[in-house]
Amino acid sequence: MAERRKLRIDRLIIFILGCLILLGLLTFGMYQLFKLIFDHDNDTKPNETIVDPVPVSTNEDIRINLNDYEVYLDETKSLGFNFIVADMTFKSDKAISFDLKNLQTSEKIHLNDVSKYLNTLNEKGYRIDKLNYVTSVVSDQNEYSCKVFIPYTTDSYSLRLLNALDASMMEFDLNHNTKDITSLKFDTEQKIEVGDASVRVSSSSISTMMLHNGEDYQVPSTMNVYTFRIYVEESASQLKIVDASFVRESNGEVIPCMDESYESEKIQNCLKKELIAGDNGALFFETAIIGNSPDFDGFLMLKFSNSDDWVQIPTVLE
Repeated sequence: MAERRKLRIDRLIIFILGCLILLGLLTFGMYQLFKLIFDHDNDTKPNETIVDPVPVSTNEDIRINLNDYEVYLDETKSLGFNFIVADMTFKSDKAISFDLKNLQTSEKIHLNDVSKYLNTLNEKGYRIDKLNYVTSVVSDQNEYSCKVFIPYTTDSYSLRLLNALDASMMEFDLNHNTKDITSLKFDTEQKIEVGDASVRVSSSSISTMMLHNGEDYQVPSTMNVYTFRIYVEESASQLKIVDASFVRESNGEVIPCMDESYESEKIQNCLKKELIAGDNGALFFETAIIGNSPDFDGFLMLKFSNSDDWVQIPTVLE
């Protein structure tokens, strides 16, 4: 009797243990099922909670009117490009903030990426600051008129400009209001008589490829090197420029000439060099960049070896 009772207790214990094991397996299975469903749902919607909302562009509501434009032609073909200066008006219901990268020519030139063209013009001695173009379109007013620089290389009769924000298009007739680019040429062409010598100063420009003691000299990004070419037309004897400075008209800044250890890869420094008739060279002045374009307005102060007086040469382009 006792053995039968013990057998029933053992069977009951086994049954309870089996139920507990089965319950555990069911619980684990349900957990895996819910986990699989949840993970799958996250995989199909990965961006709902982790991606920041796209900011609304302040440029989308800006309207652009083309007022007029001038087409500048390089008749000598030495630049490899021509350009347009377009007078535009930007209008909006709020303050103006327009990125010029949104304007692209039919030659795929973005108007925020034209520095290589502007640098070439500066280096060739063109006075492009006279054009009063802008490099950014920003105003606290809701209407802003300005001039925009648009380079091109096409030989066709027209050029298109696409506004990527609203897909609008502007068309330029390249035979409209054309101008010779030489009208922007900065050339002092000052001829001076110093004792028995005749000297001409001309072809002012920006030098970017400089040497210092024969080694490459990296011009700081915040500086320009103004270059004034010197040509000795006549001289009965050897001549030297013993000292020189450039005085900027806008603020009266006196910029000393870079010493004879500096020269351009294209032309030698003629400071303190023996010069005779037919010799040429240049004087270099390293100065801080002010504004968007070089400011050559001012005058050169030159001291020659055959004179006790300083010679003042205006460098203002009328």
